[in-house]
Amino acid sequence: MLKVVIRVDASIHIGSGHVMRCLVFADALKNAGHHVVFVTRPQKGDLISIIKQRGFDVSELSQPFEWLAPETTSDYAAWFQVVEIDDADECASLFDNVDLMIVDHYGIGINWHKKVRKTYNCKIMVIVDLVRQRAADLIVDQTLLRNVNEYQKFNPGAQILAGNDYVIIHPAFAKFRQEAVRLKVLDNRPKVLISMGGIDAPNATLQVLKTIKSDFIDRPSVTVLLSKRSPHYQLVNPFVEREDSWVTHIDFVENIAEFISDYDIAIAASGSTSWERGSIGIPSIIIALADNQLTICKKLAHVGAVISVDIGWIVQGLKSAYLSHLCNHDKMREVNLQLCDVWVWSA
Repeated sequence: MLKVVIRVDASIHIGSGHVMRCLVFADALKNAGHHVVFVTRPQKGDLISIIKQRGFDVSELSQPFEWLAPETTSDYAAWFQVVEIDDADECASLFDNVDLMIVDHYGIGINWHKKVRKTYNCKIMVIVDLVRQRAADLIVDQTLLRNVNEYQKFNPGAQILAGNDYVIIHPAFAKFRQEAVRLKVLDNRPKVLISMGGIDAPNATLQVLKTIKSDFIDRPSVTVLLSKRSPHYQLVNPFVEREDSWVTHIDFVENIAEFISDYDIAIAASGSTSWERGSIGIPSIIIALADNQLTICKKLAHVGAVISVDIGWIVQGLKSAYLSHLCNHDKMREVNLQLCDVWVWSA
């Protein structure tokens, strides 16, 4: 049995995607008989309660003296809230031994890796989609069309798993993928899911809803999935209540695979959930909410799996993107099904 520690955060700035994909990986490790502990910093928008509900121990890091507000969506130092080496020192003092340290955090770099590896003499695995130098034994980047050589020149000693063959997806999607491969006829009134992540800091959800209300003559049947942790929840929810003839609002879903499999089209952020939707053949209009999502956006659009709309162009571009989806739904659905398969890992 290995002692596995996962260093990851969620917040109103970071979002929830990093923690959610780490939970999928943690479940697999736990089922294989390993002991998994999460290390995270408590902050507004964290997912500590959800991690504990999933049955994992959580070591909570100390609170910073002053909370930082990121100046841009790529201000990863502010996402981290503390100096990198201070975080490494604290993490290095938490345990007697660690066999494997898994890191999923844009704020963590090579100096953190070196400090923690030296303390525990452990292996380090990094889940990432930013090509930078690491001090890791294994680097996993699930970005579509990512090439091993992009990392190898910066990380000559690491094993690199690059590309969408290594997407981390909950095994529940396997069941619904089997159903999705059969041709699905698009209804006259398509079912559309709006899902901008658990936080949606720029409030793209409300922009999309207002655009559908004002520009769509034949409105689809819309469902909004937005958590109460979102800073804009109190703006979105009243709008939906006023427009309940065509849109509903759901706060949280336990079985996300079953839930999203019921929809024809998604209007969504271009994070890791892009692979979940793709695995069961749901075409999307995707909107990058942060700089780190731009590469995924560009590559998914390049292969024809999605239509990308800039966050500053929702009012001007959403309607035409939606109409294009209706015309090309079958073709885009097939492209999505080819993005990634789903298999259940066992030891």
